[in-house]
Amino acid sequence: MPSDHLENIQRQFERMFHDIVYNRHPSAHFAEQPWVPPADLVVSEGAARVIIELAGVPRESVRVRLRGARLEVSGRRPQPQEPAGAHYHRAEIYFGEFSRVIELPWVANEASVVATYRDGMLEIRLQAVPAPRPTDVPVRERST
Repeated sequence: MPSDHLENIQRQFERMFHDIVYNRHPSAHFAEQPWVPPADLVVSEGAARVIIELAGVPRESVRVRLRGARLEVSGRRPQPQEPAGAHYHRAEIYFGEFSRVIELPWVANEASVVATYRDGMLEIRLQAVPAPRPTDVPVRERST
């Protein structure tokens, strides 16, 4: 009798493990954390081009924010609906919220930022804020 009880517990554990692993996307097993899309930063004198790979992300969900020398890109890639009874045999693609921060080598001019999205690639072009010109300050004699 004790072995029947242990076999029953083992079967229940295997069924529970199978349900956890095969009936849901693996990312659903943990608290949803933002994923980080790959990005390139190409810099030239006074200008920059940021390219971020966002395949499957609707353009409407992409948010671009500039804060001085810090470019923040965020959004959401929706998880596809699978047919009833289907399960993941391999799962390597991240879904849900994403966030990426790119540190620029200089403060960017807000008026110069242009973001375009095509074929799953986000391209952001920026110009640096011009450095202030040096100014000569006259030195006066102090009166007594």
